[in-house]
Amino acid sequence: MTDNVPPVPLPVPMRRLPWTTPEGLPCYVPQGAGLINQLGDTVEAEIISAALNDGAGALLDAEQPNATKEDLRQAVRRIAHALDDAVKVAELRAERIPTEPTTGDALLLTEALRASIARRTS
Repeated sequence: MTDNVPPVPLPVPMRRLPWTTPEGLPCYVPQGAGLINQLGDTVEAEIISAALNDGAGALLDAEQPNATKEDLRQAVRRIAHALDDAVKVAELRAERIPTEPTTGDALLLTEALRASIARRTS
């Protein structure tokens, strides 16, 4: 097998899942309503829920009147970890949003916005 072979275009949009292979590579599945997509949705929801809980717990710890510097550092670490998890899920979900609408109300809105911007800039 040669490394000079161009990638084959995929026939359907792919979804990056919220887990990786044992080697740390991303996992993909065709977008749709299948079992793996549902599992991906469930894992994303659990990641967000855990991030919310971690953030709330860290805030409670930080608000303790006798919190030490180390307690505050730990609270900041928990909040940073929660934020990192939430951003990862947001990135995964953003990858599935079409960049250009092709039909329906979204297309009409896009065209109207572009026309409005064109009028203002001309």
